[in-house]
Amino acid sequence: MTLQVSFALHGKLIFCFYYSPCYLLSIKVFVHKGVLLKNIAITLCLVMSLSILSGCSSTPSAKYDLAAHDENIPVNNALFSETDIQLDAQKDLFSLTLTQQNEILSAVSMKQQQGLKLHQALYEVLKHKLTNFTYYGETYNAETAMRLNKGNCMSLAVLTTAYAKLLGVDFSYREVSTLPIFEKQNNLILSSSHVQTILYDSDYKNKTSKLYLRRPSLIIDYFPDKNNRAGKYFDEAAFISMYYKNLAGDALIENDLDKAFMLANEAYQYNNNNIEAINSLAIIHRRAGDEITAEIIYQAGLKIEQSNLRLLSNYIMLLKTQQRFEEAEIYQAKLNRLDDPNPFHWLEEAYTAEKSNNLNKAKNYYLKALNQAPYLNQAYMGLYHIYLSKGQLSKAKHMLNKALEWTYEIEQRKLYKHKLYSLAKR
Repeated sequence: MTLQVSFALHGKLIFCFYYSPCYLLSIKVFVHKGVLLKNIAITLCLVMSLSILSGCSSTPSAKYDLAAHDENIPVNNALFSETDIQLDAQKDLFSLTLTQQNEILSAVSMKQQQGLKLHQALYEVLKHKLTNFTYYGETYNAETAMRLNKGNCMSLAVLTTAYAKLLGVDFSYREVSTLPIFEKQNNLILSSSHVQTILYDSDYKNKTSKLYLRRPSLIIDYFPDKNNRAGKYFDEAAFISMYYKNLAGDALIENDLDKAFMLANEAYQYNNNNIEAINSLAIIHRRAGDEITAEIIYQAGLKIEQSNLRLLSNYIMLLKTQQRFEEAEIYQAKLNRLDDPNPFHWLEEAYTAEKSNNLNKAKNYYLKALNQAPYLNQAYMGLYHIYLSKGQLSKAKHMLNKALEWTYEIEQRKLYKHKLYSLAKR
């Protein structure tokens, strides 16, 4: 089972944790100028005994009419205590000290004297400064990240935005779907993707009769990959929503539900279409013991984005833990019918299902991923492990051969060939 929330990836490390049953948390972090701001999909797993599960069968079904609540989803404020932490105002999040401002202005001015345009000069300054940046630590605002010269991926995204705002460089953000990276540690499963920052030529004026769809720009992305799929563009408010969603994820890791609620709710206030923030709020309510409000929030999220895989998975899990199996099957059938064009979403679902020992479901999700992207050797290898565990050696061998067709790295090909050799001897 899975739930999804947002939280910041610490440095270049990717942490994951797992134990069953699991709630999938989807976490958004970003990639900025050499910064792998990962859109981490976290699977937060909670220990739950069978006696507790069997005691949930009488939980009433919650109904939610989004049309009657088109401004804000309902949350149970009384469930959480006030915290003493201070949230950064939008202007404070990106503010720099006068000394820091002068440092950047001077560095950019020197680049401009070499003939670079403003956005190009900022690009080069970022490339130089981040060479010595320590990609590890907390989620900081711009002033703190620059002063300490360290921080996680979200910190770098904030810092880059602060520089652009200081210089008057127009910018935007773009989601990028990438091959998820999974690991396990301390009861969480995480997958990652990232966001690009785009710096525009603010001086550009179209002096021709030609129609241009987009201004000249530079994309800030230290981890380009030919398999990356560019997604939608989003604005500063959505970015700040991601920032607070990441902080909420950190608080969830620490099991600080009061803090997590305050941060996730702040993320929602900046972008009430942020499905991951909505998902986080549902998870937080459930962990705080209010399953009725959690269900209402899930239903609200599904009204906004009815085909969101993670939200559906988390809601299905909630229904199953309440022994509402018929309702769960309806939503499971809906999830199975989805034709999400993003293969990485299905790969993520497959990995989570496999770790929950639901091999048949994992197999179906791997096949869905391959239907969208037949080059994903990770899906072939997932199927290989499933078939091998079932003793279906012929099918396992076929998956290895398919993986070989799409693998070009020498060491990886050697590994697959060794596995094929081992299978042939069995």
